[in-house]
Amino acid sequence: IQIELKSGILNIFLKTGIVFTQVDLWLGLSYCDGKWNKVIVNKEGSVVSASMNGLREQTLEPRVQQLKVNSPIYVGGIPPEIQNFYKELGLEQGFGGCMKDVKFTRGAVVNLASVSSSAVRVNLDGCLSTDSAVNCRGNDSILVYRGKEQSVYESGLQPFTEYLYRVIASNEGGSVSSVWTHVRTRESVPQNVPTPSRVHSINGYSIEVTWDKPAGVIGVIEKYILKAYEEDGPSVPIASAELADTSMLTGVLTGLHPFTNYTVTLTACTLAGCTESLHALNISTPQEAPQDVQPPTAISFPTFLLMSWSPPKTPNGIIIQYTLYMDGVPIYFGNGTKYVVK
Repeated sequence: IQIELKSGILNIFLKTGIVFTQVDLWLGLSYCDGKWNKVIVNKEGSVVSASMNGLREQTLEPRVQQLKVNSPIYVGGIPPEIQNFYKELGLEQGFGGCMKDVKFTRGAVVNLASVSSSAVRVNLDGCLSTDSAVNCRGNDSILVYRGKEQSVYESGLQPFTEYLYRVIASNEGGSVSSVWTHVRTRESVPQNVPTPSRVHSINGYSIEVTWDKPAGVIGVIEKYILKAYEEDGPSVPIASAELADTSMLTGVLTGLHPFTNYTVTLTACTLAGCTESLHALNISTPQEAPQDVQPPTAISFPTFLLMSWSPPKTPNGIIIQYTLYMDGVPIYFGNGTKYVVK
């Protein structure tokens, strides 16, 4: 069974055995009103029906057999790797928009997010808006081109917006229109990416960053990137993290140095490109235990040793005390780097 909305017609294609049944429900542009639309597809015995927003169409096919579903159910399109097995369906471009409350005859409402095994670009341009009605044009369509060429370039369109086009071919015998086809312009580079709203240290080597979703992004955000720069340092980030789960507005940035001042920025990316926040949030990582502590060296004298040592190569903070051991017993405490063992 295949359900398709195309050129103002809700098409139902049902194949059981060798019997092929089709139901066509004419909707026009009634569904382009910025509101939710309820679609019901029903099969009872030999009657196959489709209804949407009070409109209904049915067909009677005595030869139709019982429908048995023994394969995965694909919502919004099917994967490319299996399309060759269903060439007779004439599959079009996948669904664009929002779905909710998917329900079957037996069982409760299906939560697509929890039961789906995979999902690809399901958000598209977001959910319904009252502005969507102006993008569904019927008889008030705009003339783009008139002439004999077979291609045309149109500019001045909105990014990541779906448009309907059709061709009217004319000769001395008259004019004939094609069906409407829908195309979508590419998204734009994000604008006005916000500064991270909150940053706090997990330890001296990692921080947790929280941010708000960028407003006015026209398109799908593919990923976020967190970057940390050393204050008064080079303009190249010391550490960065790419976050592909764009539903999460919190991320962890690792690879930092303890006891260091950083500025943290947020970058948002669509397929068209990336934009980094103009401003940054400051944070200082806490101190951690020193690393690469140097062993002491000795200058020998007849009755004493002059012990000295260098500071740790990676102090990770302010050294407040050294402890010198001799044969496992501490013999010196202090913040100096020399000691005479008598």
